[in-house]
Amino acid sequence: MRLVGLLRSEKIKLAARYGSFLLVTAGIWIGYCAWRPPAPMLGLRHIEHLGHDSSQVSLTIDDAPHPFTTPLLLAALKRADVKATFFVVGDGMRLYPELARRIVRDGHRLANHSQYHHNLTRIPPSEHAHEIETCFAAIRRAGQQTRLFRPPGGGMNREVMQYLYDNDVTLAWWSNNVGDWSPQPAWEIVRRVEGPLRPGDILLLHDAVTSTPQAIPAIVKAVRRRNLDFVVMPEAQ
Repeated sequence: MRLVGLLRSEKIKLAARYGSFLLVTAGIWIGYCAWRPPAPMLGLRHIEHLGHDSSQVSLTIDDAPHPFTTPLLLAALKRADVKATFFVVGDGMRLYPELARRIVRDGHRLANHSQYHHNLTRIPPSEHAHEIETCFAAIRRAGQQTRLFRPPGGGMNREVMQYLYDNDVTLAWWSNNVGDWSPQPAWEIVRRVEGPLRPGDILLLHDAVTSTPQAIPAIVKAVRRRNLDFVVMPEAQ
C-alpha cells in the first residue's frame, strides 16, 4: 500500500510539472503573438522560400549599391550568366545612380531595402512610410516596379508588419542567411551556401564585402551541380 501511495504521489508531481510546462509554453506563445504576430496570422503577403518541389533558387543581395563591390558583383554574375535580385538602399541609389542603372541594364531586379538602412524597430512608426516609400519611388525612377521589401537587419515588430500589410507590401525573407556581412573568406561563404543548400532556397548575400564577389563562381557551380537554376525573386507566390 505504501508503494502504491508513493507511485500515486510521483504521478501527481509529474502531472503537475507537465501542466506547469504547458501553461508556461502557452503563455510564451500568447505573449509572442501579441508582441510580434506571425505573418500568416496577420495576413501579410510574404515570401521566404520558392517551394521544396522547386528546381530553382534565388540569389538575393542586400545593401547595394556600393562603389567598390557592386561592380565586382556585377562582373562575377555576368561571367556566371546569373540574374540576381538586389535589395537596394535608396540613399545609395541617390549617391551612385550609375551603379543602380547598371544593375538594371545587366538584367537584374531591384527590390526595396529601405531608404537609409534604418532598423525599423528603432525608429518611430511615423517614419516607416518615408523609409519604405521613398526607396520604392527611387526604384520606379530606375525603371522597375516592385512591392518586395526586406527590412534592414531583419528588424520586425507589430507596427512594421501592420504597415506592410496596410500598404500592400510583400515581406521578402530568405531561407539561408549566409552571414557574409561579417568578415570571412570566400571559401567559408561557399561552404555556408553549399552545405544546407536545398531546392527553392532564397539565398541572402551582401554587397560591400569583397569576399562575396570572389565566392560567386563557386556558389554558382555548387547550385548547378544540384541541377538547380537561378531565378530572380518572384513578386508573390
